Amino acid sequence: MVSDPTDGALLGCLALTHKAVLLPSEGFSNTFRKKLERFARPDPASGEYMASAFLVAQLGKNYGLDNGTRITGHELMSIVNDILVSIQHQIGGGIVYLDCEDIDTLKRFYDTESFQKFGERFSPEEDQQYIQYMRVL
Repeated sequence: MVSDPTDGALLGCLALTHKAVLLPSEGFSNTFRKKLERFARPDPASGEYMASAFLVAQLGKNYGLDNGTRITGHELMSIVNDILVSIQHQIGGGIVYLDCEDIDTLKRFYDTESFQKFGERFSPEEDQQYIQYMRVL
């Protein structure tokens, strides 16, 4: 949870975990692929990259606050980045990924935060299609 240090108001929430992920070997620029290869190895059988990555499992703002005190998505993502950089310095790693609902404003937001689409997945439990995004710290 992210709270305002002045009054303790809940500004947003986030959940981070560490998880294995398979990333496609195609669709990335050579420059990005070189960055990716610092943290991931190609699977000889499938050609996909296998990586241990940070998963941003939940990310949300408190819309119950008025616009004057509500945190922006970019501010919340900056907090996530600070936490991940701290963890990276302590234990290593460097790939971050997340699932995003197929909503244009969300997809544009993650594009502006330097995430790249790498796949899609369907959750039968939620009957929901998700777009998968990732980036290298």
